[in-house]
Amino acid sequence: MPEEDIAAPPQPNRRRKKELVYKFITVPGNLDQACDEFNAERFFECHESIEEIWQQEEGEVRDLYKGLIQVAAAFVHISRANFVGANRLCSTALRYLQPYRAQGAMGWDVDAICHATEDAHQRVLELGRTRLAEFDIRDRPFYTFDRALMAADAVRWDAWGFDREGNIVETEIVVAE
Repeated sequence: MPEEDIAAPPQPNRRRKKELVYKFITVPGNLDQACDEFNAERFFECHESIEEIWQQEEGEVRDLYKGLIQVAAAFVHISRANFVGANRLCSTALRYLQPYRAQGAMGWDVDAICHATEDAHQRVLELGRTRLAEFDIRDRPFYTFDRALMAADAVRWDAWGFDREGNIVETEIVVAE
């Protein structure tokens, strides 16, 4: 048999090697992007946009970002009809967001997000494993924040990406893409 007729052995399924990329971000810029992504049902991308901030934040407001990331991740699982992931992430998101519920944080109405996430979680539980694909993904929280509240909240929380007066600081970060 000619050599060209012999099939090459199958190659293992390899993931593309990620490269480190330097980019400049601002907290409000990434949050604007995350809101647009979440509200357009691009939940994974929303998760990534907030995660860029979360990875830099070392203060108390880090858990706010973690909760918002987990709400987005819960909706990734809901959209894939993954009951276990949806149930777990709705629960953990609400625990991360709880401390910010009463007063909000970084311009977010955390209580409204929690109420909508609780409603979604209840629907997840009612539909269960076998009917989760029936979840109407349009019936979800809506992500928005008030930029006018960010400066005071940034000072209050000593948040990353802002100076001591609450002014936005554009910062270079490194991400793997």
